Amino acid sequence: MEKTFDAVAWMRKRREEIDKEDQGLSWEEKHEKTRKLLEKDPLWESLRKRFVEPTSVPFGKTKAHKQKVTERHPD
Repeated sequence: MEKTFDAVAWMRKRREEIDKEDQGLSWEEKHEKTRKLLEKDPLWESLRKRFVEPTSVPFGKTKAHKQKVTERHPD
């Protein structure tokens, strides 16, 4: 199956365009530009107040993980 769209290439190109557009802007100016773009976006508006609960155990710190590490490195 032949690729009709290369998402990685598109994203790299778009990042370059944004960097050119924002050249010379301070961090605060870039932040304000982004905020203004997002406030008009209906998808962002629906996701803006969404809260995702963090996991109760930090990634890679479960008892099972520690047991596997201990088995591989007993000293």
